[in-house]
This record gives sequence, structure tokens and C-alpha cells, in this order.
Amino acid sequence: MLKKFVSSILAIVLLAGCGGKTEGEASQGETPSVSCAEIAADLVSELNLSDVVSEAKTRTVYGSFFNTREGDENSPVTDAAAYLPTEKNSDTVGVFRTDDAETVKTLLEEYLSAQKALSEMYSPEEVFKISNAVVETSEDGKTVILVVCNDIEDAKAKVQAALQR
Repeated sequence: MLKKFVSSILAIVLLAGCGGKTEGEASQGETPSVSCAEIAADLVSELNLSDVVSEAKTRTVYGSFFNTREGDENSPVTDAAAYLPTEKNSDTVGVFRTDDAETVKTLLEEYLSAQKALSEMYSPEEVFKISNAVVETSEDGKTVILVVCNDIEDAKAKVQAALQR
């Protein structure tokens, strides 16, 4: 009896693992397999920003960009990750999952306006970077990426590649 029970459980477990989608084969409506944190970390690495930014805690990300908390029903994002400046610079990388890309982009523009106003007073050399920040949305409208850095053209290319994941 115990053998049949264990065999049945084992068969169910094995069958449950079969027929799944392979990596990168998410159908529409499913959450992409790559997290915001992974995309943000890859962008920081690819853009050589690891010396000038540091990973922000989740509560800081939600508070800084959206004035909400993680899990708040009024939050326009379902997942978020960001790297914020460590020194007196404005370099920033943010990756956000959402069902409302337009709202997220509007809030990111407000964030950039506030950062620009601060930079005009304290770090005028950073204003150009902020004014030319890359804010792009994936084709499905579910992912928004923000990058502020010196090499704008490279950032645009890397962001486009990241959005194709």
C-alpha cells in the first residue's frame, strides 16, 4: 500500500514537471522570466556604472520614483529594481514592470524633473545627462527602463537589447 502511494506521488511530481515552457517561451499575459533586478544588474554591468551607482532597497525604489510602497494597491508597478547614484552624480538605472506604462513614464518624468532642478543648483554639469535620460518601454508595454548616464547612445542600444529579453 505504501509503495503504491509513494509511486503515485512520484508519478504526479514527475508529470507536473513535464510539458512546461522552456526558458524565454512565456506566452502573452505571463510574467517574463527575467526579473527587474536581473535586467538592472546587467545594464549596470554593461554600461560600466558599478563604480558610480549602488543597488537601492525595494522600499527606496518605490518611494523615490512612485511615492508608494511595494504591494500598495495604488502602486503603478508590480516589480521594480533600481541603482541610484553613490557620489555627486546623477547616474541611475531603473527597471519597472507595470500594467500602466504611461503612468510609470509620467512619474519617471516627474522624478527626472526634480533631479534636474536639484542638479541645476548643486551639480550643473549633471543637467545634460538628466535632460537626455533614456526612458523606454517594451513592445508589450509591460516593462519600462530608465537610464541616466554619460554615454547616451550606448545606453539607448543596451536598453533596446534589454527590452527584447
